[in-house]
Amino acid sequence: MDAPSKLREAKEILARALQELDEGVKSGDLLKVRDSCEKGWLAVVTAVDALLVRYGYEEAKAHPDRRRKLRDLSNKHQEVSRLGIYDRVEARRSILHNDGFYGGALAPEEVREELGKVERLIEDIEALISV
Repeated sequence: MDAPSKLREAKEILARALQELDEGVKSGDLLKVRDSCEKGWLAVVTAVDALLVRYGYEEAKAHPDRRRKLRDLSNKHQEVSRLGIYDRVEARRSILHNDGFYGGALAPEEVREELGKVERLIEDIEALISV
């Protein structure tokens, strides 16, 4: 899949994460809230894959591969480094994937804040892709 298509997919996944969060809050279904965290993480992964593809990398096979490729890209492209893409991705992994989904340790308002950070990350990646 090409970078623009992957980025569109990331935006769709994020929209579903926000929808699932709203449904979970409204119904009191904490499992939906946790699932929204995992969709938020998937949106990050998909956006990063779009970035990597745009800069000539093969799509990552697993997250350690994605991390290595993203670190390499950050070393080669100053703007990727300046935007702190690598650190932002790893923060979302820790907070959304580990704490939110697996641990169930995030309150809905924390999930909403983290999903907002995902949205800003996707916007920054979109700008990098269109360069």
